[in-house]
Amino acid sequence: MEKKWWNDRKIEWYERASLFSDFHYLLSKEIESLIDKDETILEFGAGLGYVSEILSKDGYNVSSYDIDEKVVERARKRSGLDIFHTSDYRELEISGDIVLTIFFGRLWSDDNLSSLLSRAKKGLISIHSLHTGQNDAIKGRETPGLDESLSFLREKGYVAHGKEITIPFPQPLLSMEEAELFIDESYPGKDISLYLPYVKKTGDKSYPYMLSNQKRMVILSIKK
Repeated sequence: MEKKWWNDRKIEWYERASLFSDFHYLLSKEIESLIDKDETILEFGAGLGYVSEILSKDGYNVSSYDIDEKVVERARKRSGLDIFHTSDYRELEISGDIVLTIFFGRLWSDDNLSSLLSRAKKGLISIHSLHTGQNDAIKGRETPGLDESLSFLREKGYVAHGKEITIPFPQPLLSMEEAELFIDESYPGKDISLYLPYVKKTGDKSYPYMLSNQKRMVILSIKK
């Protein structure tokens, strides 16, 4: 059985970070520059659904799917929207004009690209992470950068364009002990001591520590 990504701690940390950051707003604006309001949008692997919520409230026709019932229920409760659904996209017989994936559905693995595009009438917007959390000081994940991604897509015959962007998404923390727990769960197998220099005191009584997190990513727009 596949291990679930989300647990209660990760949900609480993510919701807390979202309250202290405009990360999802800024990311949503990037996505909105690539879509039209007369297009139907399907987000797969949506997690807690912050981007789908913003798109919906900005007037876009979006439906959001994730396999984890707990995060879908949290998204529904937080947003008050009925756009969130618990489903594995591979089992759905639906299609939309645009499929959206954010840190989900590795295009270069197991033919996920064809699987996702099969649900799209016009194209796919795919966003993948390039880093482990702290600029380039700590070796990033081995995921393709912009040039490599575009080359991969064009070799397969797709028309695609994209860009690399960085948006801050810092993590507020209650204590250094919580910081170590967060690092251990977020970056499994990594040396915690490499990350601790990025935990700074904030002077805030509610959350006296903050872990910086510069999320560097590639945004790809792929035409069907």
